[in-house]
Amino acid sequence: MRKYYLDNIRWSVIVLVLVFHVVSIYCSCGAVMSYNAPGIPAMDAIGYLIYPWFMPLLFVVSGICARFSLSKKCGREYIRERVWRLLVPFVSYLILIGPLASGLSFRVNHMDEVFAALPAPIFFCIRIVNGMGPSWFLIQLFALSLVLVLFRWVDKKERLSKWGERCSVPVLLAFYLPILGAAQLLYIAYTFRIGLYLLLFLLGYYVFSHDRVQQILQKHCIPLLAAGLAAGAAQTAVSWGEPYQAVVNDWLVMLYTWFMILALLGAAGRWWNRSSRLASQMSSRSFGIYYFHYVPMIYAAWFLSEKLALPHIINYMLTFVFSLAAVLLGELFVRIPVLNVLFGLKKKDKKRDKKNMVPVDAPGK
Repeated sequence: MRKYYLDNIRWSVIVLVLVFHVVSIYCSCGAVMSYNAPGIPAMDAIGYLIYPWFMPLLFVVSGICARFSLSKKCGREYIRERVWRLLVPFVSYLILIGPLASGLSFRVNHMDEVFAALPAPIFFCIRIVNGMGPSWFLIQLFALSLVLVLFRWVDKKERLSKWGERCSVPVLLAFYLPILGAAQLLYIAYTFRIGLYLLLFLLGYYVFSHDRVQQILQKHCIPLLAAGLAAGAAQTAVSWGEPYQAVVNDWLVMLYTWFMILALLGAAGRWWNRSSRLASQMSSRSFGIYYFHYVPMIYAAWFLSEKLALPHIINYMLTFVFSLAAVLLGELFVRIPVLNVLFGLKKKDKKRDKKNMVPVDAPGK
């Protein structure tokens, strides 16, 4: 039976990614984007409340989906699929889309002058990395997929999975401590949280993919959500004025993160395990939105801020609307034979349960 709540979590997280990027562009707390402009300080609260947990939650969901995927294929087939669904699209993004983002970033931040003395190959690599945008998720998920195959090879009798199925509420809450420790490991460039995302991905596969664990979370989702909201208010007050990425690994922020992951998994499974026309449309298009939203968003923000003198709140709204041009780009790319392979897209097959045009386990699967 299809677990619709996982689809709903994925596309909802993608919408929150857009919201967060808009808030970050106009934030007053010092969070760095490819382009930043003045905004409304009170709107920073949105970033403090959603940034700590939405991508960690997505890695847990990806781990859950990896179990379903590996139940139907061997490790070699899984890796081959990961190459075409994650690695190839990541490289394609860096080469074909990344320069558009880095071009604006280098221009407005005068980075050409900063790196002018560097050799041309190094300068080129910096521009490529600078334009990585949201594609970082693909390469990190690809690396985690390889690690998972290694874990499965070592644990052939699935002892970890059997242990994970027996987890109780105290054990799930106690995972906060290793989660906090993992968050301190290999936090690179305010983007790659290698230690944290590895642990969350493996917990998704070995623990949260079990129906018994999901039933426990559904039963206790209300007190978990209450604890999460209380922790969220506290960490927002404590962190106020600091860049989101600078405080994201603090103990209180991570406590909020863990409560929200547990609460939202349970709440979605309890109340949102169903589909609708809107949910189906969003699920089928969310990867295109995630993949292609960033470039139109930053160029729209630059034009609105530099060329027009609109109220700040209008800039927020229009930037979000223009970023939805990603829907059109996704629909275009999926219909172009070569590009739909390079970007891991595929046309919807109406004869097979309305399959989506997205990579397995990627945002919006």
